[in-house]
Amino acid sequence: MRPLRRFRPLPLAASRIAGFWLEVWKCWRLTLDWTVQLYIALPALFVGANMYRDAWQHPPEWFAIVTPQTVFALLGAWMLRARLRTFADPGDGLFLRRNRRWTTKLLAVGFAYTWLARLLLSAAAAGLLVPVLDIRLHWTFGTGASLVAASSLLGYVWALVRDRVERRRSGWSRIAVSWLIRAGLMAAWIASMTAALHRPVLLAAVFALLLGASIALTWRRALARGTFMQEVAAEDEAYVACVRILLQNSVGIRNKPAFRKPVFSLAGRSVFSKREMTQRIAELWLKAGLREGENIRLLIMLTLLGMAALLLSPLPLAAVLWPVLGLLVLFRLHGQWRQWEQERFVSMLPWPPGAPGLAEPLARSFFFLPMFGLWGLALGLKAALMYGGAWWIAVPAAVAAGWALGKLLNGGMTAFFKSRSRKRQDNRERSERPV
Repeated sequence: MRPLRRFRPLPLAASRIAGFWLEVWKCWRLTLDWTVQLYIALPALFVGANMYRDAWQHPPEWFAIVTPQTVFALLGAWMLRARLRTFADPGDGLFLRRNRRWTTKLLAVGFAYTWLARLLLSAAAAGLLVPVLDIRLHWTFGTGASLVAASSLLGYVWALVRDRVERRRSGWSRIAVSWLIRAGLMAAWIASMTAALHRPVLLAAVFALLLGASIALTWRRALARGTFMQEVAAEDEAYVACVRILLQNSVGIRNKPAFRKPVFSLAGRSVFSKREMTQRIAELWLKAGLREGENIRLLIMLTLLGMAALLLSPLPLAAVLWPVLGLLVLFRLHGQWRQWEQERFVSMLPWPPGAPGLAEPLARSFFFLPMFGLWGLALGLKAALMYGGAWWIAVPAAVAAGWALGKLLNGGMTAFFKSRSRKRQDNRERSERPV
């Protein structure tokens, strides 16, 4: 590409798209060396291809429980991960953003890229589901193609809605509003596609609605002003999403822009009424966790998944599963505490000996007890819905029992962690002792 042509709007956008994926590929290439390809990637592809072929020749039993709503839900969840891409560069703020001709064309390329990416991903997902669509549901190629096209429009609409929400809100309200809209779109998507299945008139109405929403939202987004910082943040998060699994514990992940606000701001506020050393250490960890949006999303996801597991399991199994899930969450919170305790700015603080060990169970209970209580609420609701009558007393009883059992589990895990730490210290002293 000639230098003069490259700095026109469309070639510039194309070079940025190519540069983005080249950077992502270079990051993955550091991990996918010949040993990983030979011993992990190629065997995984071989096994996956054989399993896919066997699904065609010998359909597994779980095909019988797959319904059209399951396919709609899978594609909808895949599409509701979309994000509007404009490939904005931080250097654009110097002079390029003042040129409306350049901005308009770059934004148009971003719109087209966002929809085409959704279309390709939807087609890839539908391609993997072809055995189910053909053998179990007996769909024709036209039905599958219409599903792919409709789901790509759903992803495009969500990308524009998400961009608008993230520009107008911050902190916990952004997360709450985003998930509420996601839930509403998912419910509307499954209901409308279920009604429109094998009904061309209703399917055309769904297409018209999605297309009209896409055009209206695109027009509003094209007329928006003051979106530059949000576009830069979206590009940064898109890069992180592509390489997060590789660089979670590396400095290679780009820092988010400073204008992004924390999810919960507790600056200048005290979490605990007592201000002793134990409470202060626990408060430092809690505030660090509440400032991270990813941590809050993961806790909400764990809570919802735990409630779903208890509601969908038989009642005796759910009663056994309840404390097991609690122990797994406690192990995870303990790992988070240990990682935070080893941070450079934390380890240099002059704490009294043993103070972090006293603060950890107090800090863990702040996140664990509400989650465990909600799981108890789900267990009580399951028992009440199954048997009715006097069993409705199980709802408040399960919540109260969850609070007491949660404290017992937290205390037991604290004793276990202390015993394990003491054994490690003894083994270390024994190994360092001169023979």
